[in-house]
Amino acid sequence: MQINRHAAKSLERQQLKSIRRFYYAIADINLALADIHKKIQQNIDEVTYKHATAYINQYISYTTVWNMKFAYNIESPEVAMLQLFHLRYIFQHEPVVAFIQERQLVQEQQQAFDKLQLFTNEQLFLRYEKMLKYIDEQKEL
Repeated sequence: MQINRHAAKSLERQQLKSIRRFYYAIADINLALADIHKKIQQNIDEVTYKHATAYINQYISYTTVWNMKFAYNIESPEVAMLQLFHLRYIFQHEPVVAFIQERQLVQEQQQAFDKLQLFTNEQLFLRYEKMLKYIDEQKEL
């Protein structure tokens, strides 16, 4: 009986460590992406990306993509995904020679995010398409 209890507690501790590592990994990605947002913010015309930003901000609690705060946002896989989408959208509409270092950093964070295997490629594609559809609808208004 004592051995089973010890094994159960050991498994529980191992699971808690795994969960903590997961949220630390998400937080690292979100903080790195937030830093990239801050770096590029002063060098772009935010008005050009207001619809993309509005879409992303719908899913961020109590703050914006330009000023990421709060553990709930920083530890959220969805916020990480949306920050990646936002940066991808911005970089697709900026000159290729602009933000070379930041593009590389985003690529590294994308790889780290992909390693976590949170979403399938199809889910990511559909979600990005949903964002693009929202942007197009807002431009028409």
